[in-house]
Amino acid sequence: MARRKEHTHGEIHDMAIKSVMQYLHIASLESLSLRKVATDIGYAPSTLINIFGSYQQLLLSVSEQVLIDLFEHLTSSTSDEINHNHSPIHATEQAQASIELMAHRYYQFANEHRVCFKLVFELSAPEGVSLSSNHQQAIDTLFSLVSEQLTALFPKADHAEIIMMSRVLWGGIHGLTCLGIDGKLFTDQTALPAMLSSHVHGYLLGMTQEKDLSCC
Repeated sequence: MARRKEHTHGEIHDMAIKSVMQYLHIASLESLSLRKVATDIGYAPSTLINIFGSYQQLLLSVSEQVLIDLFEHLTSSTSDEINHNHSPIHATEQAQASIELMAHRYYQFANEHRVCFKLVFELSAPEGVSLSSNHQQAIDTLFSLVSEQLTALFPKADHAEIIMMSRVLWGGIHGLTCLGIDGKLFTDQTALPAMLSSHVHGYLLGMTQEKDLSCC
């Protein structure tokens, strides 16, 4: 192919990921193939195999990029938005407001990038192969956003408790989000932000009461 030597492996890597993400904005994953991606960027399928190792590894690289984009979406202007809407507020109120805002943004991102979002949670690494360190770091970084706010809310909780709370809290947010974008909540989709807020408030209130009782 004429364009074969026009780009470095790193550039072709990024071109392929961008091609997949653009395709998934308008079509389903099932209709995509390695050959379609290669054709779109002007390279042979063997070039992509040489760079990624397999079609599945290409999709895992896309999944990693989606997580990075999600992190940027959750963190962009968060502090400014909270301060604008709630200024001035106590540190604990700000932590709760941050979690609530991230929950809303999580749903917003999932709704705007439905196929890419689902890819992250439906795709697994090949059997016997671990996720790349960068991919795992992208996951851990997302959970750290919640853990930081929970640490501010529950300063006496140890690391293991914070990790558990972050998983339970975000598990509920993720569940509501998935049901919402799949139309399985059997209610007006506009009600989902209120449901997310209710989940966040209810869980944090319950954990606060539990911690208060354990101190008595």
